[in-house]
Amino acid sequence: MTDRQKEILKYWYAYIYERDEDETDIISCGLKLLGDSPQNILEAACGGAKLAAPLAEAGHRVTGFDIDEAMLHYARERAGRISNLHIYEGDALTESWGRNFDVVILGTNLMLNIVTDWDYQQAQKQLIRRAYEALRPGGHLWLDFDCPDTIAASTEDRLCFEGTDDRGTYGQYFVLAGSFDEKARMESSGRRYIITAADGEKFVHETRLVKHFPTLEQVCGWLNRTGFTIELLHGGHNGEPFDSDHRRAVIWARKM
Repeated sequence: MTDRQKEILKYWYAYIYERDEDETDIISCGLKLLGDSPQNILEAACGGAKLAAPLAEAGHRVTGFDIDEAMLHYARERAGRISNLHIYEGDALTESWGRNFDVVILGTNLMLNIVTDWDYQQAQKQLIRRAYEALRPGGHLWLDFDCPDTIAASTEDRLCFEGTDDRGTYGQYFVLAGSFDEKARMESSGRRYIITAADGEKFVHETRLVKHFPTLEQVCGWLNRTGFTIELLHGGHNGEPFDSDHRRAVIWARKM
């Protein structure tokens, strides 16, 4: 892709994601977990601050960072209207997150959506280590991710979303057919973007992805060895038990 095409694609994806993704359940869950007392919160990979902003509006002091400049455009717009929301650009794996936060959030499925050349398990463990370092003693980690028991790899390409942004760019985003190694819990698949810019230019961009789906036991082991004690485990944002029917792991863990 040319630099222009990269910018068009990133802008389009951020716009459509911002427009279409509904995070009502995770926001409600977060407000319940955090309680009424103001907390000093850090959200890693905050995207457009769709979670960080309502937490700040509820009275918490919230800092968010992300590496995606197109998503940060929306986060900064929100921060401009909310005095206790601070946003900056940063790499979650390689840069310091700061210190002495009351709560660190690794949410919105970040554990399964890391963009990196690192070994995927090492990247997942690095997020937990970074969260630990950023917390004050006794502070809490809110970890929130899909934790399926088994995965049925798609045998067909699937259209995830499509639409036109406010610049007039139309696009489609597909998850491509892939495979899943049950023993290693590694998924191999791809993504395809079919873009038509406002001036009529058309291009297609494809990427291949390999990601690790950790078991709950693995994640609990990483947390314990890092120095966390798990105080709460739910299987969904409405307080469901973690069982075969509810596999969205919502973990509230305290830094020992």
